[in-house]
Amino acid sequence: MVGQQLVGWLLYLTENVTGHNYHERQSEGRGKGKRNGFGGGVNHFDPSSPLYEAKDGKLILLSDLGLVLVASALFMVGRNFGWTNLAVWYFVPYLWVNHWLVAITFLQHTDPTLPHYEPSSWNFARGAAATIDREFGFIGRHLFHGIIETHVLHHFVSTIPFYNADEATEAIKPVMGQHYRSNVEGGPIGFLKSMWTSARMCHWVESCEGAEGENKGVMFFRNRNGLGVPPQKMAAPVDAKEAKSE
Repeated sequence: MVGQQLVGWLLYLTENVTGHNYHERQSEGRGKGKRNGFGGGVNHFDPSSPLYEAKDGKLILLSDLGLVLVASALFMVGRNFGWTNLAVWYFVPYLWVNHWLVAITFLQHTDPTLPHYEPSSWNFARGAAATIDREFGFIGRHLFHGIIETHVLHHFVSTIPFYNADEATEAIKPVMGQHYRSNVEGGPIGFLKSMWTSARMCHWVESCEGAEGENKGVMFFRNRNGLGVPPQKMAAPVDAKEAKSE
């Protein structure tokens, strides 16, 4: 969890860590042979990345130019005012922003109660409902514009502006019924506690043991810490030579 909070955003940008890994499906063929991870050819700074279409290339280069200019300015600041000052003025705040960006995104989509779906069971409504609203008090509602408190709504109608999001969230609650999920217990302290809970309980997803039919495509988080519903008892893999001899 510490590594996630320190460099999670950077790893997402450079290696697409936690992003989808179906790059072969890219319609222009830009994802052939590419994969997430170090050396996989998938990042957010490369105009030829399968994350973009060819028409986006010039915009990515323009963005890269902006990053080079910022990096150059930071270098000049470090050289003229000292690298320790630069670390205090820029890199510590950068890590603080990284922490909040990753924490909020992580807790919007990760909770022991949230389902995940195989393609055979997924549809838009199910996928959009697979998120959770939380509470972060004054900071969440006024400084973060309700991004923590109204994220379920955002999944369904992303064009609603933040100043109407609270009203719209109340409107969708009776429509969604039991499928609307929220965890507002403890306010900001509860939000921070949820980081630890989710990090301990949400390691991978699998269908419930004994599930049949469409329910086999509905998966929930399991973990190696013995918390919550235990993982399925999977049969040991059969050695290929043994299977052939039988």
